[in-house]
Amino acid sequence: MDIHDQIERYCEQGNDLFDEDDFLGAIAIWQKAFDLIVDPDEDWNEALWLKVSIGDSFYMIDEYEKSLDSLLDALNYPEANENAFIHFRIGQCYYQLGDKDSSKNSLLKAYMLTGKEIFDDHEEEGQFFYDFLSSEVNL
Repeated sequence: MDIHDQIERYCEQGNDLFDEDDFLGAIAIWQKAFDLIVDPDEDWNEALWLKVSIGDSFYMIDEYEKSLDSLLDALNYPEANENAFIHFRIGQCYYQLGDKDSSKNSLLKAYMLTGKEIFDDHEEEGQFFYDFLSSEVNL
């Protein structure tokens, strides 16, 4: 089995654990997958998605600083800056950590990339952040 196959297997296992709300288990598996990626990791498409998945899992267990670290690291990968979800989740982390200005900036980036849908797609928390942005910038 080559490295790509092993990474794919770990990714699937991590996805299954995430779907079962075993976020710590998913993080551990995804970290194993990330550790298999050979430098320069920017050349591996999986590296971006692993960083985002790990950051998302940390967010789900209220580890906002760890989530933010992983997601900000993800922005170093190609095409990450065009991904509204990454900016959305970063905005949520900043908000939870009390940094309203950084939160607003990240949420505005998400909004500018996809519009209101990014907030609608995240149900109750999405509406909260959409209301937050609306009050801040009169959307």
